[in-house]
Amino acid sequence: MCYTTLMSQIVFKNVDYCYSVGDGKTIKALKGVSFSIEKGQFVTLAGMNGSGKSTLAKLLNGLFVPSAGEVLIDGLDTKDEENTFEIRRKAGMVFQNPDNQMVATIIEDDVAFGPENIGLPREEIIARVDYALKAVGMDEFRTRTASKLSGGQKQRVAIAGVLAMKPDVLILDEATSMLDPKGRREVMDIAKQLNKEGITVINITHNMEEAVISDRVIVLRKGRIIIDAPPKDAFASGLVEACGLTLPPVLQVAEELKKNGFDFASQILFEDDFVEEVCKQLN
Repeated sequence: MCYTTLMSQIVFKNVDYCYSVGDGKTIKALKGVSFSIEKGQFVTLAGMNGSGKSTLAKLLNGLFVPSAGEVLIDGLDTKDEENTFEIRRKAGMVFQNPDNQMVATIIEDDVAFGPENIGLPREEIIARVDYALKAVGMDEFRTRTASKLSGGQKQRVAIAGVLAMKPDVLILDEATSMLDPKGRREVMDIAKQLNKEGITVINITHNMEEAVISDRVIVLRKGRIIIDAPPKDAFASGLVEACGLTLPPVLQVAEELKKNGFDFASQILFEDDFVEEVCKQLN
């Protein structure tokens, strides 16, 4: 079923999702979740383990379908099996472990895997591989083997494999959780750049340091949305800590400095701005 009226790129309407635990019993992982995401937004979807965020991620590209309610991607209902291929083309997902996503030994072969499997002409496959590898800064590594790459580089290749399918939405499902700080920065820098180029980015994480670069922060707790606000408002609410999440380091340091006489007129989320403000107050 396809809705032709104007609407948000992603729509969740009163979505429940239940897992079967045997003997006819179920556990409800999501409870009445409703929200929408506009094209071109960068959204952080956060929560502790068990909050329902990874379940929600899998609903975004039709890996799961809701037990109740609707999930619409560009008007396409994920419950309709006829929409599955198109939904997964529109919404590409990068998972937690890059090693589990690689299907070929050579980097360019791995990136070409998706386009080859949908039967694209050779010239189009070559063009898409070139575009995707350049987009993630891995073009010079194209003939290398994956085993020679760092974790951050492998995850960039995984993103390239998704980009080669020309998605409208990039979903990062805990894509930085197994990476060191350098690898996390690499992946987040790529996500920011792709978002500037018009791709909607949804970053599923429990690392709130990553949330500062997003347009919007949605926090889940026990299957329900607790926060849906821009980063500054989300962090000022006090609800982030109540949901078991940790404030970004900059805000933690700012809170300690306030106890020692520093006065920050508004929340500062970025390190450079924070250092500049502290220097002003020290002079």
